[in-house]
Amino acid sequence: MLPIRECVLQTPGYVPGEQPQTNDFIKLNTNENPYPPPPEIFDALQAELPKLRLYPDPVSTKLRKAAGAVFGVSADNIIAGNGSDDILSIAIRTFVNPGEAIAFLDLTYSLYDTLARIHGASIIEIPTDENFALSEPIICPEAKLIFLASPNPPVGKHLNRDYLEKTCAQSTAIVVIDEAYVDFSDENHLDFLQKYDNVIISRTMSKSYSLAGMRVGFGMASQSLIEQMNKVRDSYNLDRLSQTLATAALESHSYFQTIWQKVRRTRSRAIAALRDLEFFVFDSDSNFVLASPQWMSAAELYAQLKERKILVRYFKHPRILNYVRISIGTDEEIDRLLTAIAQIKAQK
Repeated sequence: MLPIRECVLQTPGYVPGEQPQTNDFIKLNTNENPYPPPPEIFDALQAELPKLRLYPDPVSTKLRKAAGAVFGVSADNIIAGNGSDDILSIAIRTFVNPGEAIAFLDLTYSLYDTLARIHGASIIEIPTDENFALSEPIICPEAKLIFLASPNPPVGKHLNRDYLEKTCAQSTAIVVIDEAYVDFSDENHLDFLQKYDNVIISRTMSKSYSLAGMRVGFGMASQSLIEQMNKVRDSYNLDRLSQTLATAALESHSYFQTIWQKVRRTRSRAIAALRDLEFFVFDSDSNFVLASPQWMSAAELYAQLKERKILVRYFKHPRILNYVRISIGTDEEIDRLLTAIAQIKAQK
């Protein structure tokens, strides 16, 4: 018998969205930004290519300074990671001993559960209400770490800000507020960093900054927390090219702000059109919507769309069995999706 840890054997593992191996799909299943970054950010790569024989900056100095300028915090309050998933993993390994408790909502980003189980932590699921929302502040004294995504997938709405702030104020745990989708809304929680020394804000450049393929994320917290997390971080967790492209993207912040507004306009149009097609659709603060067809099972709709080379996300979570999550694509992609849905509905 191979010596595999019991908690690993018992963990089913995280299941990412399908990545098709051909280019003929409309891909609305993994919340990527449908628009490319500005071409000028790639100019910075040329100077780095001859340096690939050298290790990258282990602490991503230029990148953290660029992030600090955008987010309004000191570079000393930022840790860079291989996507925000890396930040989540670092937080667990920094603040939670195996066997101690990690808390998160009963419907949220499923990687929280996977990371906790692989670490050997115990899990506390915080119940959400019938709208999958937080109905009161979280009082969970046994938790060492609490993961809270706002906006919270797969619904895509911000958590109640008052409840979230009271959770941070009252908790003895480290509270990680995962803001992967925050740039597609008017709200964030960066001000919590000035109020609470137990708060970590995580961000990613995969969604709003169109760099999902480069895997860059950040954790922002008090300097004392960042210092401890840096002990746990892999020594060279971001390569040269990722650091260079991400820095250039942050320096093109105004370009991306225009893109975020374009996504939001398409999102509003998609929600209205889906409701006209007899879907129940949650309002969204993200670059995706959670929608339930009222005339067909979500599983069947997912399958029929896939036959038409359109991918949306279908989860087998018992609370959302009749929902699909639809990433907001370009206007053309959303038009093709809506046309396909109308055709499927007409054939019922």
